[in-house]
Amino acid sequence: MTDFCRTVQVRMMKLLDETSALDAIHTLLAGADHARLAVAFWGKGAIGRLGLDRPGLSLEILCNLDSGACNPAELRKLLDLPGIELRSDPALHAKVYWTAGGAVLGSSNASANGLALESGAATGWHEANISITDPDVLTDIDAWFTGLFQAGYSVRTDDLDRAALIWKARTRQAPTGRRLASSLFEAWQTAPRHAIWKRVKVVWWREDLSPEDHAWIDGEIADGRLDSAVGAYEGWNDHIAPGDLLIDFDVSGKKPAFSGTWKAVPGGGRERLRLVLPVARLALQALGQFPVSGQEQAALAAIAAVAVAKHGDGDGNAIVGFADAMALISEQAGSSLARAFDRAMQHIYDEATTFGYRPTFFLKMLAEHGGVETARRLVRGSATSGFETLWEHGRLDLSVEALILQPQWRELFSDEEAKIARRRLKDFGYAPDSKPAGGN
Repeated sequence: MTDFCRTVQVRMMKLLDETSALDAIHTLLAGADHARLAVAFWGKGAIGRLGLDRPGLSLEILCNLDSGACNPAELRKLLDLPGIELRSDPALHAKVYWTAGGAVLGSSNASANGLALESGAATGWHEANISITDPDVLTDIDAWFTGLFQAGYSVRTDDLDRAALIWKARTRQAPTGRRLASSLFEAWQTAPRHAIWKRVKVVWWREDLSPEDHAWIDGEIADGRLDSAVGAYEGWNDHIAPGDLLIDFDVSGKKPAFSGTWKAVPGGGRERLRLVLPVARLALQALGQFPVSGQEQAALAAIAAVAVAKHGDGDGNAIVGFADAMALISEQAGSSLARAFDRAMQHIYDEATTFGYRPTFFLKMLAEHGGVETARRLVRGSATSGFETLWEHGRLDLSVEALILQPQWRELFSDEEAKIARRRLKDFGYAPDSKPAGGN
């Protein structure tokens, strides 16, 4: 009898992660006419993914609107649904989904992070939840909810208007759910979608301020109205807002020169100028504080010409968001990698001639299409006579298929192309990692 009771009790509870919890809650609510949810934080997509807009479902929901962690737009949609009473408790931190037939409670909020509502927005939090069907526990949860719900306040439209202000500010400080970065570029790689990057910009300037503006700044400093370290940008107020962080380069000389990092400040009294103050580090809120390292300065300086060409004002000046700057760096790195791959493909031809094989058609394709496109065409086609010739000489290490599987070239080719290459080599009895192929 004891063993039987233990088995029944175990079946009354089940451990759920952030993904299985979403499925369990959705199923729980789909089978209920009434539910009570004490869930502190709510994010975009919660209503749809949890099925809260189902006709015939009445809901009592308690959130923590004052936390700044509830998406006001999603709560407005909740208020517009029939059969829903929405209240808030400023001290609520619980995550409880209750129906008369079962409950789920644990660490998962009704948000992208808590319940994997939006895979693109999730930052990778690992959650732990328990599903419960024990009638005594469900009764206890019901009573606990009643007390908190009655003590909370009803959420109205004006409450949501106020909450929208702190929600907007909080998104710039949202934690990433990732290990803290040790450099600026690493911080970008860790959380490229974090809202703070919209406030980070890279500036390349050729034209200095006018003598008139210099004189005005000098006068304001002399009279004590401006800090002696102040700088300014002219005519870019539409692109630079107070609070923006700027990585600055002077491109008036032969080579771009790093001019420091700056933070835009409000005011100043001169309409066409955006005043800035120097900062030693870029304060990226939840991501950390970072100087711009020498290597990072060099990478940003290297894209000056293309940035001015693509985003410039026609006078040799340009300002771009950090995301655009990183995209330009990536494009440049891709171009360099492609050129290196061209050399590796040429090496295949040069090496083949050492044992009497001259793949002239291969060389012609290289001249017409470049290395990457030639490789793609050869891999996606059927095995060529050239491939078979290399096999006959025991030199499949010189095949295009073996070359593209080398780690340094993998980002140039799709997973499907790599799969085709690996299968073809295997069919001819060659293990891709048995011998290095090609060279730079």
